[in-house]
Amino acid sequence: MKRLILFLAAASPCLAGQATDTPVAPAAPATPEKETPIGIEVVTGYRSEYIHRGFKLADDLIDVQIEAEIALSNEWVLNLGGYYGTATGDEDFAEASAFFDLRYEAKQWTAGLATTYRDYKDSFFKDGVDINPSFTWHLTDDWDLGTGVAYDTGDGGWYGNLEASWSKPLGRSSFIAAKAGTSFTNDYYGSDGWHDVYARLSYTYAFNDSVAVTPFVGTSVPMESSPETDRLYAGIWFEVNF
Repeated sequence: MKRLILFLAAASPCLAGQATDTPVAPAAPATPEKETPIGIEVVTGYRSEYIHRGFKLADDLIDVQIEAEIALSNEWVLNLGGYYGTATGDEDFAEASAFFDLRYEAKQWTAGLATTYRDYKDSFFKDGVDINPSFTWHLTDDWDLGTGVAYDTGDGGWYGNLEASWSKPLGRSSFIAAKAGTSFTNDYYGSDGWHDVYARLSYTYAFNDSVAVTPFVGTSVPMESSPETDRLYAGIWFEVNF
């Protein structure tokens, strides 16, 4: 159960692969576990609006992601995976991506480099490689402060963000998590400057060591450089851990 709880808090585009969609791991229940060097997770879900880095890309999105986590050593972790999402309404939007994320995890901080190739259908976002170094300070068991910068070869622009994350176990099988942050851009899909302020609140319940569900709500409020409008969305993820 401990390993599943840790993964669910760190996963995302459903869960992973999306720089600003990633919550930070909470303090895990003090349950003995057998460490495994490789783990496989599958996440599928629905969201009322697909908001990526402050931009609305689609309505009524269904998506799925498969990811392998490989412990290279006590500190080095490699994540590999693929993602596919598609709009279910009148839109023809679709996104397919492949990613790898190499991280060094120390007690007080984590540094990582994520590289993602994205292919879009019926979207103003362009196909290309996204390179995203990041750094997170583990302030306490419940609080993290993170920052990152991303370069998108599809658009040729830059995106950076600063966010705080909080999480708290509610028992052996569930936790609540929240994050809030702000972002800045440089010639990124028509935005250049202070881009948006965003937040998300989620609740995760693990039915057993392998299966969990996470409903969530989120918002993105555009700032002076963003061409977007206020966004409020909700959704749910289903997670399976092998």
